[in-house]
Amino acid sequence: MQLVYLDESGNSGNNLHDKQQPVFVLCALLVPEDKWLALETDLHDAVEKHFPSPRPTDFEVHATGLRNGDMFFRSAPILQRLELRDAWLRLAAKHQLKVIYRAIEKRKYHRWQQETFGVGVAINPHLVALPLVARVVDDYLAALPGQPHGMFISDEDRATMGDVEKAIQLLRVTPGALKLRRIVEKGFFADSRKSLPLQLCDLCAYQARKIEEARLGMPTKSVDSVGMQLLEPLIARGAEKLQDTLAWIVDQQKKGATRE
Repeated sequence: MQLVYLDESGNSGNNLHDKQQPVFVLCALLVPEDKWLALETDLHDAVEKHFPSPRPTDFEVHATGLRNGDMFFRSAPILQRLELRDAWLRLAAKHQLKVIYRAIEKRKYHRWQQETFGVGVAINPHLVALPLVARVVDDYLAALPGQPHGMFISDEDRATMGDVEKAIQLLRVTPGALKLRRIVEKGFFADSRKSLPLQLCDLCAYQARKIEEARLGMPTKSVDSVGMQLLEPLIARGAEKLQDTLAWIVDQQKKGATRE
């Protein structure tokens, strides 16, 4: 079994005109079950090294907090914050974890959405990114020795929890290119404050977004460069089946409209 943690970066909901965050990224962090305990121990030890106890009971490693000095990191020097970020990303490499993500350029997505459905329909890009990421995860698992199953674990985001679980269940029974064969039927949800691997996935999603923003020509800040470099070797790429996914989204939208 592989634990597949899901998190996102650049989420502005249905606001697809945010110039500061032109890209939405959905990221999957794959953790083999036999490495989970050692990974969690190492992540905890790294936090203890860089931000020793006592810490607030709701302390959480969050990418934007580390980068910008927000939340729990308001008084921490930038070097201390970046050292923890980089230590965590190096631990992902140490445990041979893989990252699979899908970036959606919001402006292009908005144009496709209007051309396909008209002005009155808004579909969160998370719901388009999920089957694209899930397809690559499924293929990756099928190519591993023993073809392990994967279990999706997401943050408790009330805005998308129901849609995520429904999408996983539908994709397991959808015939053709999008059918998921290695993903267990039910998705699971966890409080990110209590899950160090979910917090690590948040770091990966943020660095992936910075990589994609750089590809769009946005300037790369020095504060992000090392994190981007550390993420690159972790990335696994595959066939996303974009056209099949878009057709599936259209079909699901039509079925929803029919039910209404």
